[in-house]
Amino acid sequence: MSTDNGDGTALAWARARSAGPLRVPAGSAAPDGMIKLAEPGGAAAWLVPQVPETADARVLAEMGLPGPLLEQPNDTARMLAAVLRCCWADPLGPVWPGVPAGSGAVLAVFGEVTGPRDEAAHRRSAVAALRRLDQAAWVCWDEAAGTVRLGPRAALWGRSDLTTLRQLRRSIQVLERADRLPPLAADAATPGPADPGLPEPAGSGLDPAAEPRP
Repeated sequence: MSTDNGDGTALAWARARSAGPLRVPAGSAAPDGMIKLAEPGGAAAWLVPQVPETADARVLAEMGLPGPLLEQPNDTARMLAAVLRCCWADPLGPVWPGVPAGSGAVLAVFGEVTGPRDEAAHRRSAVAALRRLDQAAWVCWDEAAGTVRLGPRAALWGRSDLTTLRQLRRSIQVLERADRLPPLAADAATPGPADPGLPEPAGSGLDPAAEPRP
């Protein structure tokens, strides 16, 4: 390996450890120890650290990568389940990249898995959970377009994870005409908590000042 390649690999790993998966031009090479995932449309790609399927929190810590710890883990896991249900169209096929779904539809499924809750509190929780997952690259939330899709980290789920996730997906009902619901909106300038860990597999605008804080 040349010095330039070695420096590039070290830099890519340093960036991934601090910021998570890296979005790069489609023609970029994958550094050692990373996999390259082409985005739908082929305009860009993601570089994601490749770790053993059985890696636990100790192994991840040794690699300098985040473990499965999250702010508000219950709501975050439920939101990830809602995105999975809406965006994994064919559970017999690959989970990533999946298909984009309207954020209104995702919000409706999130409501189904969280149960009865005040509408304003429901939206605040949904926005906070989507921000955490988006910033950690478990999902990609395009607020301007009103769409959500699975992020590149989902491509690293192993076979045993996918078996559990298929069962979870089958257990979640999607409301009829959910895809016609208005998109979820939030003030993108308002910071939200972010943690790049993974939960266990298991419209109208919003006032960002009322968003729960860690």
